[in-house]
Amino acid sequence: MKKLIRGVLFLLVVAGALAIFKPDQSNFENWLKDYSARKRGNAKGENVVEKLVDKGVTTAEQLQILATYQYNNHYVFSTVEAHANGEKLTFVGVAGTWIPLP
Repeated sequence: MKKLIRGVLFLLVVAGALAIFKPDQSNFENWLKDYSARKRGNAKGENVVEKLVDKGVTTAEQLQILATYQYNNHYVFSTVEAHANGEKLTFVGVAGTWIPLP
């Protein structure tokens, strides 16, 4: 019985911590800007033109996501659905960070 009570208390503490550190919309926007900046910094390509094109595609993708995203607030996590390059993208926000889902 004591193990059950400890387990329930542990789950309540974890759920409370996740709810407190759940990311919000502005956090998603900041994360996306940082993520895109890192992606632009690691541009693929063998020459300057290919790298510039890759950076442009990354910037266009970021702008499309920012223009089309829908933030969904849940109790202990958040989700964002957006469209970019003709694809539907989903991101999950947990404990102050965002994870892009494949």
